[in-house]
Amino acid sequence: MRLKKLTLQGYKTFASKTEFIFDEGITAIVGPNGSGKSNVADAVRWVLGEQSYGTLRGKRTTDMIFAGSPKRPRSGMAQAILTLDNTDGWLPIDYTEVEIGRRAHRSGENEYLLNGQKVRLKDITELLATSGLAQRTYTIIGQGLVDKALSLRAEERRALFEEAAGIHHYKTRRAETLRRLSETRHNLERVHDILNEIRPRMNSLKRQARRATNYQQISQDLHHLLRIWYGFKWEQAKDDIRLAQKRAAVTEKAWQDTRQEYLVQQSKIDVIRRRLVDLREKTAVTRQQREEIREQLEQTRRQVAILSERQQSLQRQLTDIEQELPDIAKQHHTAQTDLAAATADLETAQANFNTSQAELTQFNATFQNQQAAINRWQKKLRQVELKQRNNQTKLAQAEGQLTQLQERLKEQSQQATAKPTEETVSLEKRSQKLTAVFQAAQSKSDELRQKRDKVSSQHQELIRDLKTGRRAINNEQKSLNKRRQQLARLETRVDMLDQMRHKESHTKGSARSLGQLATLITIPEAYETALSAALTTRLTTIILPDERNLWQLIQDNPKQALTAVSLDAIQAIDKPTLSHQHIIGWADELITCNPVVKPLVDRLLGQILIVTEQQTAFQLAQELPPGGLAVTPAGFIAHADGLVEQNSRSAQNNILAQETEWRETQAESERQQAALASAEAKLAEQQANIDINQKKADKLQNEERRLSRLLNENSQRLSQAQRDLDRIQQQQTYLKQQEENKRQETERLENRIQTVSASIESHRASSTHLEQELEETRAALAALPVAEAQQQKQVLQQQIGAASTIVAGRQAVVDSRRATLQQVERQRQRLQDRLNTLRQQQQNTALADAETTQKGLQKELARLDEALTPLQTELDKNQREMALLEEETADINKFTHERETQYTQAKIALSQKETAVEGLQERIKADLGIVALSYADDQTGATPLPISEVVEELPVVTTLPSDIETTIQNYRGQLQRMGAINPDAPTEYEEVAQRHEFLAQQIEDLTLTDSQLREVITELDNLTSHAFGQTVDQVNAIFGETFTQLFGGGAARLVLTDPDDLTISGVDIIARLPNRREQGLGLLSGGERSLTAAALIFSLLKVSPTPFCIMDEVDAALDEANINRFRELLRELSLKSQFIVITHNRGTVQAAQTIYGISMGDDSTSQTISIKPEDYVKQEKLV
Repeated sequence: MRLKKLTLQGYKTFASKTEFIFDEGITAIVGPNGSGKSNVADAVRWVLGEQSYGTLRGKRTTDMIFAGSPKRPRSGMAQAILTLDNTDGWLPIDYTEVEIGRRAHRSGENEYLLNGQKVRLKDITELLATSGLAQRTYTIIGQGLVDKALSLRAEERRALFEEAAGIHHYKTRRAETLRRLSETRHNLERVHDILNEIRPRMNSLKRQARRATNYQQISQDLHHLLRIWYGFKWEQAKDDIRLAQKRAAVTEKAWQDTRQEYLVQQSKIDVIRRRLVDLREKTAVTRQQREEIREQLEQTRRQVAILSERQQSLQRQLTDIEQELPDIAKQHHTAQTDLAAATADLETAQANFNTSQAELTQFNATFQNQQAAINRWQKKLRQVELKQRNNQTKLAQAEGQLTQLQERLKEQSQQATAKPTEETVSLEKRSQKLTAVFQAAQSKSDELRQKRDKVSSQHQELIRDLKTGRRAINNEQKSLNKRRQQLARLETRVDMLDQMRHKESHTKGSARSLGQLATLITIPEAYETALSAALTTRLTTIILPDERNLWQLIQDNPKQALTAVSLDAIQAIDKPTLSHQHIIGWADELITCNPVVKPLVDRLLGQILIVTEQQTAFQLAQELPPGGLAVTPAGFIAHADGLVEQNSRSAQNNILAQETEWRETQAESERQQAALASAEAKLAEQQANIDINQKKADKLQNEERRLSRLLNENSQRLSQAQRDLDRIQQQQTYLKQQEENKRQETERLENRIQTVSASIESHRASSTHLEQELEETRAALAALPVAEAQQQKQVLQQQIGAASTIVAGRQAVVDSRRATLQQVERQRQRLQDRLNTLRQQQQNTALADAETTQKGLQKELARLDEALTPLQTELDKNQREMALLEEETADINKFTHERETQYTQAKIALSQKETAVEGLQERIKADLGIVALSYADDQTGATPLPISEVVEELPVVTTLPSDIETTIQNYRGQLQRMGAINPDAPTEYEEVAQRHEFLAQQIEDLTLTDSQLREVITELDNLTSHAFGQTVDQVNAIFGETFTQLFGGGAARLVLTDPDDLTISGVDIIARLPNRREQGLGLLSGGERSLTAAALIFSLLKVSPTPFCIMDEVDAALDEANINRFRELLRELSLKSQFIVITHNRGTVQAAQTIYGISMGDDSTSQTISIKPEDYVKQEKLV
């Protein structure tokens, strides 16, 4: 037993916590459709790490969580835990029991658990990898997946056998190795590219390092001169600031004295100004009080006028109300009189209504006994009439039924005595014809299948050749791409060298030149150093065909430095005859050149003698004519006049090396182009062969498709003929059954006619009896006095209705009169209340108080006018005094402003000097860096930094050297002409050189890794092919036996589609059912396909059993006979593997040791119950 328990909570329909305990052998899960059985298989697949929600019958994570129902809320999380027995250590973990769990939240987050601890999906996959549970497609066989094993293409069906062979880890390792091989090759190409990129940069950094060294030396010299120059400028700036500070102090004192006098005068003005403010405030307050009193007086006058008008209005309203009250009293009396009369009329009408009601009650008591007798006879009359109608209806139905039965019996008799129909004869002829068609179609299918298999074999063989050819082309293409890249690099280098040559010899104007001398001669490598030293700048001499072009060149380039010569100005020279063992030869004889410039080369190089030793060169030079040279291969030069040179003009070596490189690169480029053209021609030839073979393959494929299409069409015709034959046989059987049914129907009709005839006679007798009883009941009812009593009762009811109408009308009149009386009373009360209110307002008027207030305000206004006059007099006096003081203060203020302007100008001058010093400090900082500056005792500056060891100090300089500024400018110019300098070039050069060495070593390592990885891939392919082939052979042997066992006969086998290449070969199934020929899988019925697929899966399980296997309705298409064989084979396999079968089939359930029943509850959740059949059998035996 490997699978012990499955615990679900919130997963799909299992909302509550549910546990499934699985024992050894077979466990069956049963239940109606939609109850949630398949959710158990989905849960196991989900826990094992399935990522395809389509396989789990969902679209997203939330589909795995219980969605809720009207009676139960939805769950927030789904959880499934799988408990595995690891007692025998089949899982690589030190636990005897392993719990694997998975949780899903509505946020979309998934969690994986291993023994209660959160882990990654990768950890679960690695744990299950060795057991096969992580990959196997036949561990959990869902609905419809059995048939899928037959529907797969041969190449896709290969995956089943790979899993059975246990080579998935080989494929994983192979894929990983291929990935590493691809990365290795990519890295190798990248390293080569990096090396190609580094080499030019390394040479460039080498030159930059030399320039950086020169730049640093000049910078140090410039720095020393700048310290002297800035020392002088700094002392000069300190003296300027000291003078500016003294002038600012003098002007500030004069300004302060004048300003003090101005402040004394200003204080007097402030005293008078405060006095004026106080007088103006008092005057303003008095005037404000005067205005307030005036406003109150005006308001009081308006109030007196308003109160007087209001008193008159109240008097008018009182008079109107007193006149209106007598009219209201009259209306009230009239309304009371009308109400009393209407009440009397209502009482009279009510008395008449009561009298009529009493008469009707008395009549009803008398009529009640007569009515009871009438009701009894009327009820009996209705009952008898109902019986008569029912009897008449049944009689008519029976008569109609008898007629129909007699007609049907007549038709049946005619059909029973008739001869066999034309349809029977036609069916017999069609059956014979279709049998012949079926046999012909079957023969045609066999012929087409043989042709298709032959064409398919040829096509597969050609495809293998194409694959081999394409692999060869791909390898050739890669080699060709490398050649193209190499050629592109060569061409780029040639272009760059061409540009450099063109740049060196480029001149303006229309003069026609043949080029520089260096580009027109070829010097052997052994003499490059000697001749480059001897020729010096002559190597860059521009060669012109004649003197006219020479002068044209000079005129067109008046400012350009150049060396030129015309061929027509060359004169031949005589070379002396010298003999010495160390003489190598004359230079013009050791080089090759363009014949056009041969005279020039003889003239320039004919005086240069190349010897092997320096002393010999010096001695032989004495024998040469003036202008002659003796040169050694190392570059030592001895002139005819006794002058010697050594290690000079190395720059010319670069020109010759550049020219040599251009020639060699150009030649190598041409060789690569020729090799590339040859390789491209070879590749084109191979591609042409591939195209020819591809056309043949396409033609064979089209032929194979055509034969397959014909075979399918013929198979369809074969199937159609079989269906037509089955249909005709069914029709013939149906006709025979129809004849038997007609005979039985005739007998049934005869019996039915006898029964209906007897029923008709019975209904006719009952009809006669009911008619007599109906006449007697009608006569008895006519004898009763029913009409007179009903007429009298109707008259009394009409009288009561008329009386009731009169009472209702008079009641409405009484209600109307009462409402009128109430309205008059309310109007009278409202007038009385208004009258009392007006009288109270007339008594409460404030007219007398307002008049008293008006007189008091007039007196206060007169008092304020008298107090305002002395205040205004004092205010005018102070304003005149203030004007005199302000005039005197203006003169003092003007003089103060003049002193302040002088002080401001002194401050500005000081500020300018300080700004100049700050600018000088910035220049010092920019040119010299951090410098400790000295200040005078009365000056302040920046606090010295506590880093004296890295801070410079300026020297105290009183006079400058005469040429220091010119020298500084020269140094600055040199640095500027040197342009941008990379100060890190030496360090960078060292780093790049180390990296170049490291990458070279990396290339060796990567090349070795590439070789090793390819060997690993070859070894894995061999292991995979061997394991796959061995597994297919084992499964094939068991598959035939299992197929025969399930079908009770027949045969089946597995065929490899490409036995020569087991790494890509697919697996085909060829089956022959009992008593049939071999046929395609597409012609099998649903049950036959299920059995064939089951045979394949059972064979895989026998060869490579899984720890457990879950089958979801695998047996749905099997009949009872097949299910028995299926059950026996399932029991046999359960000895090695644990099976969980979800089924509707009772035959399959019989094999189970444990049965789980699942149903859907009212709250839309799955409910479970488990039983063990063995326990029930034991209990029955005990009972």
